[in-house]
Amino acid sequence: MSQQTNDRMKEKERCMGLGMALGLAMFAPIGIVLSIVTDNPGLLGVGPAIGTSIGVAIGEHLYKRSKQ
Repeated sequence: MSQQTNDRMKEKERCMGLGMALGLAMFAPIGIVLSIVTDNPGLLGVGPAIGTSIGVAIGEHLYKRSKQ
Protein backbone atom coordinates (compact mmCIF):
# COMPACT_ATOMS: atom_id res chain seq x y z
CA MET A 1 0.00 0.00 0.00
CA SER A 2 1.28 3.45 -0.81
CA GLN A 3 1.97 6.06 1.84
CA GLN A 4 -0.81 8.32 0.55
CA THR A 5 -3.42 5.54 0.80
CA ASN A 6 -2.20 4.66 4.28
CA ASP A 7 -2.47 8.31 5.37
CA ARG A 8 -6.03 8.52 4.00
CA MET A 9 -7.05 5.40 5.92
CA LYS A 10 -5.56 6.76 9.14
CA GLU A 11 -7.38 10.07 8.65
CA LYS A 12 -10.68 8.28 8.03
CA GLU A 13 -10.22 6.10 11.12
CA ARG A 14 -9.41 9.17 13.20
CA CYS A 15 -12.49 11.03 12.00
CA MET A 16 -14.75 8.02 12.53
CA GLY A 17 -13.40 7.47 16.03
CA LEU A 18 -13.89 11.11 16.93
CA GLY A 19 -17.43 11.10 15.53
CA MET A 20 -18.38 7.94 17.39
CA ALA A 21 -16.96 9.30 20.65
CA LEU A 22 -19.01 12.48 20.22
CA GLY A 23 -22.16 10.54 19.38
CA LEU A 24 -21.81 8.24 22.36
CA ALA A 25 -21.13 11.10 24.73
CA MET A 26 -24.15 13.04 23.50
CA PHE A 27 -26.70 10.20 23.42
CA ALA A 28 -25.68 7.87 26.28
CA PRO A 29 -27.56 10.03 28.82
CA ILE A 30 -30.77 9.42 26.85
CA GLY A 31 -30.54 5.72 27.68
CA ILE A 32 -29.93 6.47 31.34
CA VAL A 33 -32.93 8.82 31.48
CA LEU A 34 -35.18 6.31 29.71
CA SER A 35 -34.06 3.59 32.09
CA ILE A 36 -34.83 5.71 35.16
CA VAL A 37 -38.15 7.06 33.89
CA THR A 38 -39.55 3.69 32.79
CA ASP A 39 -37.85 1.71 35.58
CA ASN A 40 -36.61 -0.72 32.94
CA PRO A 41 -32.83 -1.34 32.92
CA GLY A 42 -33.10 -2.91 29.47
CA LEU A 43 -33.37 0.56 27.95
CA LEU A 44 -29.83 1.53 28.96
CA GLY A 45 -28.58 0.34 25.58
CA VAL A 46 -30.87 2.56 23.54
CA GLY A 47 -28.79 5.70 24.03
CA PRO A 48 -25.41 4.25 22.97
CA ALA A 49 -27.04 2.52 19.98
CA ILE A 50 -28.48 5.80 18.73
CA GLY A 51 -25.22 7.59 19.56
CA THR A 52 -23.13 5.11 17.58
CA SER A 53 -25.23 5.45 14.45
CA ILE A 54 -25.29 9.24 14.63
CA GLY A 55 -21.57 9.22 15.48
CA VAL A 56 -20.79 7.33 12.29
CA ALA A 57 -22.66 10.00 10.33
CA ILE A 58 -20.71 12.73 12.16
CA GLY A 59 -17.44 10.91 11.42
CA GLU A 60 -18.25 10.63 7.72
CA HIS A 61 -19.00 14.34 7.59
CA LEU A 62 -15.75 15.18 9.37
CA TYR A 63 -13.80 13.01 6.93
CA LYS A 64 -15.41 14.59 3.87
CA ARG A 65 -14.75 18.01 5.32
CA SER A 66 -11.08 17.21 5.98
CA LYS A 67 -10.59 16.09 2.36
CA GLN A 68 -11.55 19.53 1.05
